Amino acid sequence: MANEKAQKYAGQLISIKRKTTVLSVTDRLSHVDDSTDATYLELLHPASVYRMSILGDIQKGLSVVANIRPEDIKLIWMRLKFAEKKLFEQEMSQKASTETEDNGAMKSDAFTVTFTMGRLKGKTPGGYLMETSDKEAAIKDLHSQYDFLAQNVAKYSANQKVMDAIKNAIEYYELGALDKEANNAASSADDIASEVEIYAPPEKTFRKDIKKLPDGRVLTKCYQIQIAFLPSNKYPYRVTIQNRYGMIDKNPNNGMETIRSVGSELSESRTYKMSLSSGEMVSVISAMEENLHYYKSCVYTGMRTKDQKLQEINRKAWKPQ
Repeated sequence: MANEKAQKYAGQLISIKRKTTVLSVTDRLSHVDDSTDATYLELLHPASVYRMSILGDIQKGLSVVANIRPEDIKLIWMRLKFAEKKLFEQEMSQKASTETEDNGAMKSDAFTVTFTMGRLKGKTPGGYLMETSDKEAAIKDLHSQYDFLAQNVAKYSANQKVMDAIKNAIEYYELGALDKEANNAASSADDIASEVEIYAPPEKTFRKDIKKLPDGRVLTKCYQIQIAFLPSNKYPYRVTIQNRYGMIDKNPNNGMETIRSVGSELSESRTYKMSLSSGEMVSVISAMEENLHYYKSCVYTGMRTKDQKLQEINRKAWKPQ
């Protein structure tokens, strides 16, 4: 029996599936031949790419696609390893914090846990205590909140976390360490919550995918891809791909091309996103990195043989001046 998946998805390296979304990567590599201006030892044809797609609406079959250049894989892989190192350090820090709490020390949640109801909703116990000029009155308010939450803690277990945060905030104040803890919490939050781009090249075009308008204008399909690192998220990586049609303006002096936007009714803009776990992101990038290595290994012998023949021809043709 034929392998139906292999026949249907020829060239596919990996796919990550959700209920309504699928991210996949396809190998579109080829080697140097006579159709391009490249040496045989460069191995890869300049048109070689990995095609990443997000099927964002399975029911309607709608997707977005983008190319990733083979030469970009190494940089993405290096940045991914750095991101994973950050996640590991974050996990270790959280574990150490939990162990400290278990050993009886205060845990710095006075500025991270917020009230979810009442007039203090959205505020943290430490933040409320910091912003209020009448500290004694603020402490009384916190004690009242603590007693109120304690009445229902058996029914609502989440109350305990807020109660602990209130207790921590009051203890920090009494120890004269509230300002220091506020600065530590702000620094930690900035470090954890920031979003970092791992990969975000300029918008590019699919040159052969065009559509002609009745007025004679020609639109070209464009793509933009971003891989972002969000260390505070459960799924710490987000892949975003946008496709649209735009006008291509070419500078007659330097040949540089600029993509000009057109009206929304003509651009057919579509954007899909997919969040990935650490394991999924590593699998996607390593699949491309390993495949690139294997492909170069396969074509290297043939390309080197051709190059050596040319070197020999060039040596015989060379004559001293």
